[in-house]
Amino acid sequence: MGILTMIRIVIAEDMHMLRDSLKFMIESNPEMQVIGLAQNGKEILSICEKESPDLIVMDLKMPEMDGFETTKLIKSKYRSIKIMILSTFDDEESVSKAIRYGADGYITKDSGVQELHQAIKSVYLGLRIFQDKVLENFARRNAELPKDDAVQINISEKEKLVIKLIADGKSYKEIGGILYLSEGTIRNMLYNLLGRFNLNDRIQLVAFAAKNRII
Repeated sequence: MGILTMIRIVIAEDMHMLRDSLKFMIESNPEMQVIGLAQNGKEILSICEKESPDLIVMDLKMPEMDGFETTKLIKSKYRSIKIMILSTFDDEESVSKAIRYGADGYITKDSGVQELHQAIKSVYLGLRIFQDKVLENFARRNAELPKDDAVQINISEKEKLVIKLIADGKSYKEIGGILYLSEGTIRNMLYNLLGRFNLNDRIQLVAFAAKNRII
């Protein structure tokens, strides 16, 4: 039997009861250990200097130093530390700013225990995770932006449908089932789209598509 690799986690949340609740929820997974609790950005930085966590579960609204500035500082000093935003807010401004400052993932506080565990694992493994409803709201709000006429759109009807299904919160497997294509084919289509339009991830692709009336 192999040795269990623990994901070492710090929770950054200014509400005491919620910090304790999150600790209990996270540590219900035997692969996860909470090594520090912080109520503001300054405390998080101090913990990072002493403990070198694998991942921080970060609230955005905190006193002294909020989650945005803390994310930016940590990413400039400790690039290997993953940051997953756990917030009440799913508005475009919050999501965009968190991504711009280096967040590796973004989910909302009404997420269930299993969803929280899966998001932590995925971010720890190097994937960028954004909750389905965060993507949906981001797409809907970006659809109100004026179209950039300077951008030349070269995209097939099937690719448009893939983007629409991503914006609707469908997984690669679900999209493959709808289009009668393999999950690998859907992933390849996504990577090709990201490269074609010089984008970094699904959330940027959905925003780009909404702005240019592709979806």
